[in-house]
Amino acid sequence: MKKVHLICNAHIDPIWQWDWQEGVSAAMSTFRTAVELAEECDYIFCHNEVTLYKFVEEYAPELFESIRALVKEGKWRIMGGWYLQPDCNMPCGESFVRQILKGKEYFTEKFGVFPKTAINFDPFGHTKGLVQIIQKCGQDSYIFMRPYPRELSLPSEQFVWKGFADSSIKANRAESYNTPLGGAAKEIKRRAEAQPQDVVCVLWGVGNHGGGPSRQDLADIKALMDDSDGIEYVHSCPEQFFAQMRAEAEFDKSLRISMPGCYTSMGKVKRAHVKLENELYMAEKMCASASLMGLMDYPKAKFGEITEDLLNAEFHDTLPGTCIESGEGNALNYLSHGLLDAERLKTRAFFAMLKTQKRAASGEYPIFVYNACPKDITENVECEFILADQNWSEDVTSEISLYDCNGNPVKYQLVKEESNLNLDWRKRIAFEADLKAFSLNRFSLFVEFKPSRKRQIEKTLVFDNGRKHVEISRKTGLIESFRIDGIEYLKGGISLVSMDDNADPWGMAEHQLARIGTNEKSFSLEKTPKAQFNGLESIQVVENGDIYLGVEAFFVSENTRARVLYKIYKNNDNVDVSVNLFVNEINKIYKLKIPFNTSGKLIGQTAFGEKELFTDGRENVSQRYIRFGEGSTNFAVMNNCVYGSSFEDGNLYINLARAVTYCAHPINDRQLIPTDRFVKKIDQGQNDFAFRLTVAKTCDIGGLSQIFNQKPYAVNAFPLFEEPLKSERGAVEIENNAITLEAFKMAESKNGYLLRLFNNTDETQETTVVVGCGSVSVQLKGYEIKNLIYIDGTITEVEELII
Repeated sequence: MKKVHLICNAHIDPIWQWDWQEGVSAAMSTFRTAVELAEECDYIFCHNEVTLYKFVEEYAPELFESIRALVKEGKWRIMGGWYLQPDCNMPCGESFVRQILKGKEYFTEKFGVFPKTAINFDPFGHTKGLVQIIQKCGQDSYIFMRPYPRELSLPSEQFVWKGFADSSIKANRAESYNTPLGGAAKEIKRRAEAQPQDVVCVLWGVGNHGGGPSRQDLADIKALMDDSDGIEYVHSCPEQFFAQMRAEAEFDKSLRISMPGCYTSMGKVKRAHVKLENELYMAEKMCASASLMGLMDYPKAKFGEITEDLLNAEFHDTLPGTCIESGEGNALNYLSHGLLDAERLKTRAFFAMLKTQKRAASGEYPIFVYNACPKDITENVECEFILADQNWSEDVTSEISLYDCNGNPVKYQLVKEESNLNLDWRKRIAFEADLKAFSLNRFSLFVEFKPSRKRQIEKTLVFDNGRKHVEISRKTGLIESFRIDGIEYLKGGISLVSMDDNADPWGMAEHQLARIGTNEKSFSLEKTPKAQFNGLESIQVVENGDIYLGVEAFFVSENTRARVLYKIYKNNDNVDVSVNLFVNEINKIYKLKIPFNTSGKLIGQTAFGEKELFTDGRENVSQRYIRFGEGSTNFAVMNNCVYGSSFEDGNLYINLARAVTYCAHPINDRQLIPTDRFVKKIDQGQNDFAFRLTVAKTCDIGGLSQIFNQKPYAVNAFPLFEEPLKSERGAVEIENNAITLEAFKMAESKNGYLLRLFNNTDETQETTVVVGCGSVSVQLKGYEIKNLIYIDGTITEVEELII
């Protein structure tokens, strides 16, 4: 006999076509109805998402207590257990860990339970990296809905999902998460009969804006149970279903593609999200280091608040960009709040560590650089400082010298400062910094005033040091050659292109599964950019010194313009490309096009892993880098701002922005948006992007990308104490470049300091980890995540992921 597990729920988006206050109202009215019916009827109500329970706890405490009582009785089941249903493509691996474990923390504290089944009905695809994360967070199964069968064919709707590092969980694709009001029983019967397995589940309840069960539906379902022939229907929960489900099929890839426009839409939220991820995890590292040194108390509570800001912004209709404008504003409010607090905590840790430094010598301008990487590195650093007094004389000008902590001269160049006062006062310096791991590194700058001389900048557009050759065309403004050790990596220029798109931020149209954008048009060099860019030349050298050659160029495509700044570094293989895109069109997508002269595999970073990307024009989603090539050395494109891309005919297209419409949801063949009034568009105006192009060993790229995103923190600061404080050793060191430190923080669920390590390669790696006065040898399988706890000189491994 077929057994059908009925899982009653009420899918509630806290924010989507409505603002969050209306989402609160929907949650409270839905929960009130579910409580009343649970007290009257024989059924089980299931619901997930911390954020909704917190709304009820704050705004309707009596209702919250009723729910707690029903959970104890078993008539209300906490489902899913995550903080909320996030986007399941774009958060980094550490963010997914926080989504799950912040949920576990809340539900364990408030209800004494934590579900074994993870639930993400509504997101638009799911990274393979989730499997290992879910399993190591203590869950064993997963229910999802997208991609739909027309988007992704699976060997079975019930299967074992296999992830990185030999991880696996049971998974079930649901046809839908809701049923129509008054029509639940009929829909349940249809779905049950459509599934061939002996044990199946059917999700039911009015959803999308709450609703859940109704008296009529419960009565109809009881009649269905009483009259069923050959089918046993039971009120159930996900855990009971998976306990009886027997999955034989296996699937070992990411669950994609679904609605790929989400990889790019609403870029302001995406860029702020990446920034908060980086700022939060770097601030934790700095504060943990300062705490370990005995210089400050670790601010657990404040970091908890920042983490919740991040998790709320990862909701599956805000981070993908499919909500209304007020939803975008809500996400940006969360992210801005978190960024401000993270910045304050970084600064607190910095000044705490500054207490270990002696006061400045006479005439010294100290520059301190904190390196949050657990390895000694050499990195180009930029820092601003201000002269002790304004120099108003036009006859003399300031000249500087820079030294490291051992008195050795340091290579540098002065570059344009952020302010625009035509006065010898505010300065910005770029310099080559040798930085100790997890340490505050001191550099000493001195100023002399000498007779003024006109600053000469060599106007070359070519850099060649024998190993590295980079050439920018004066005719096109494009990098047309990138050569390392005689190997040419480009076939033509790195260019900006625009393509025709539509107003739909999801990218729901069937043709968009193949690609987003048609009718490619290249931006051209702006011949007369004077009106738009303040009288500048179309292409010009703006910096040229010992550290880098800086070239900016101006481009145009119809009414949209762009400024591109190239930084060609002279002491390494990196080229940084910054794009300021001024969008002034609608129904367009803008991309950065990189034509490769080499062949190989296209690999993108995903949550705690890497994934081979499509090369047939279909949309890809990846995180902080894409690499391309064969063998142990690849060309890499790192970013701190984008997710979507595609690849076709040897060309990598990195998505920058989609000029689409807020929440323009296709419904059959109906008109997509009103044509009788003005409708607001997403991402109009200035959008800023930053990329790093380099050639590196594949095992190093993950770590190099982390350094690009969590840059050394440089401040011109003056220590206060004649005698610096003595402190404990606060450094973390990891000798293997393939292994990155994803988190270093005071543990919340255990005593001591938590280190989360990740192996960025598909091969087993070993390393020695040093923390404070302790050390340990660690082995990680390919793409494995591993926890360590440091307490009083002892380092131990912890099997499950913790926060």
